[in-house]
Amino acid sequence: MRVLIATVGARGDVAPLTGLAAAIRAAGHSVTITSNDEYESLVVGCGLEFRPLPGTHGMFDDPRWLQGSGGPAWAVSMTRLLAEHMRTVDKALLAVARQDAPDVLALTGMTALGGCHVAEGLGLPGVELQLQPMYTTSDFPPSIVSGRSFGRLGNRAAGTVTETALALVMAGPAGGIRRELGLPRRGIREAVSGPPYARRWPVFHGFSPAVVPRPADWPDRYQVTGYWWPQPPAAWSPPPELEEFLASGPPPVFFGFGSLTPAETGDLIELAAAAGRQAGVRLVIQAGQTGPTSAGRLPPGDSIVVGDLPHDWLFPRMAAVVHHAGGGTTAAGLRAGVPAVTVPVVADQPFWAARLAALGAGPPPIPRRQLSVAALAPAIRDAVARPSYRTQADALARRLASEDGTAPVISMLARLSGR
Repeated sequence: MRVLIATVGARGDVAPLTGLAAAIRAAGHSVTITSNDEYESLVVGCGLEFRPLPGTHGMFDDPRWLQGSGGPAWAVSMTRLLAEHMRTVDKALLAVARQDAPDVLALTGMTALGGCHVAEGLGLPGVELQLQPMYTTSDFPPSIVSGRSFGRLGNRAAGTVTETALALVMAGPAGGIRRELGLPRRGIREAVSGPPYARRWPVFHGFSPAVVPRPADWPDRYQVTGYWWPQPPAAWSPPPELEEFLASGPPPVFFGFGSLTPAETGDLIELAAAAGRQAGVRLVIQAGQTGPTSAGRLPPGDSIVVGDLPHDWLFPRMAAVVHHAGGGTTAAGLRAGVPAVTVPVVADQPFWAARLAALGAGPPPIPRRQLSVAALAPAIRDAVARPSYRTQADALARRLASEDGTAPVISMLARLSGR
């Protein structure tokens, strides 16, 4: 069976799918990942097939993705921003699907919004792969809306409002791709939810039920599988200067904001280094994907600035991790069993930050607008010195190691292929 996995987003939206794709290939299927071309080297470096989505290069360079601080109003504004890009994403996905001729479409993130119409037009079965909880439940609001509960009625209301706003804004792009495919028009809600058979597709959530338990009020087709871990690069070795730094003293603390690092990278590096010195720890500072461009600004010995590195190699060597609480980085920290200091910015980051604190794997989050040396230094000291954080993080890591998040997806593909 030929499987086409489609995603558009940041690195954290792509990397987990490399591990899932490798497991699908090991089960005997042909699999290709299609995404914005910034991540071709990531996918190909894992020994997997890649197809670029035409026209999506640099889509997430738009500074509006990092504006605001979450909440219902931000979620509505983001749906409008999504709509600006959806026509490009839908046409790109259709072009790749026609070229690759898959037997099944596996859609995640932005591609799931219009991909159901592409699947209907091409007569393909499909599956949703989600990396964060978005569907309405009484247990919590949609992850892009808030990190705190509004109560059971409030959570459900927030989910209903978010889904309605998404339906209204996405109706235009959905209608456009349906016209291109020669499909009949549908109502506003159907334009987003897709044809009836798409509303029966399985939805697999690639995070652990130990981190976010599956809501009892979700339909049976919504599953929480366990994490999909990124596939290790086929040929990668750590920079010698980093190995030398790690060997020269006690385990350091990681500081990084992922692939969507804010524009003020240099200021953040200096802030992190100052907080690290005040907390009495050494730091490994990740400067986005760009590498050690600001290394000269740091005093020698107490910090090192690095570029893109596999978190599954780096994090187990850390005393704690300071990060933006993106889904992928949160998962990597949990897998390594290290305490986390979170500085959420937008989207689902406040949700994951709140989960880490509730699980006892680190101190309370520091919202990005409140980030300062005075706030960060004591949080780092607390994360490193308090034994309960390390104990709880280690217990979660052992739980995650016992899960196989790929198994339910592979079982579904086996049923589709008749094996």
